[in-house]
Amino acid sequence: MTSSQNPTITRRRLRIELRRLREAANHPLAEVTKTLDWSTSKLIRIENGSVSISVTDLRALLEVYETPAEIVEDLVALARSARERSWWSHYREFLTPQYQEFIGFEADAARLRLFQPTMVPGLFQTAAYAHALIPAVSVSPLPEWQVDGLVEVRLRRQKEILGADLPPEITVVLDEAVLRRPVGGAETMRAQLEHLAEAQAHPTVTVAVVPFSAGPHMGLQGPFQVLEFADDVDGSVLYLEYTMDDMAIRENAEQITEYSRHLDRLLARALPGDAAADFLRQIAKEIG
Repeated sequence: MTSSQNPTITRRRLRIELRRLREAANHPLAEVTKTLDWSTSKLIRIENGSVSISVTDLRALLEVYETPAEIVEDLVALARSARERSWWSHYREFLTPQYQEFIGFEADAARLRLFQPTMVPGLFQTAAYAHALIPAVSVSPLPEWQVDGLVEVRLRRQKEILGADLPPEITVVLDEAVLRRPVGGAETMRAQLEHLAEAQAHPTVTVAVVPFSAGPHMGLQGPFQVLEFADDVDGSVLYLEYTMDDMAIRENAEQITEYSRHLDRLLARALPGDAAADFLRQIAKEIG
């Protein structure tokens, strides 16, 4: 079993393995919790990742499952790693748990494939665009310090992902509406579109644009992102965003496959590569 330094990934690996071990041992939830004198909800929360597990509780659980000693030590190492602090933990006072979990998955992904119909994705926002966008789309008013912190998080994500020694492969598909909606004034929007056009020069980034002429498509239902990992044990993750404070992370394999196919279909209708960059610069010239 491999070990990641990313606490989000290690927590996910741990809960997946604990569920697998219980099912392999053919132990119903009620039987396990009765043996350990736990509430059923405690074990459910451990297996779905909503709470962490102490090393003491982990060893007791693995004893019930009659787990081999070498696997026990691997899982204890995972449990300890899952409790380590990450860079985004410093911002947890204004980041939702779902957003923190997403940042953790993003940080460990080998491939990011995403569609955005309404706004520039966070990984490619300029600071000025982010400052104008974040308070505008917030469900409730945000104090300036919180806006500054959220912008700082986005810029840090960009540095960590795009500036990594081995950056992930990133495919970004945008609806033309993203480019046409002014955010922060003409100067900010022109700079943002130029920034997107220049992103094509990054060795692992592909930006494509679905023009209005392509007509309606399933992406109009909302943004989505598929995150894939280098280690097969981690599978893939689907990320659905409804608002800045309301997002969902899905791990259903069939659903992930379906959304991947949707993205392929959007790519087939999109302007690719240099054509997308030319289109971005053309719209930038039209602004103002």
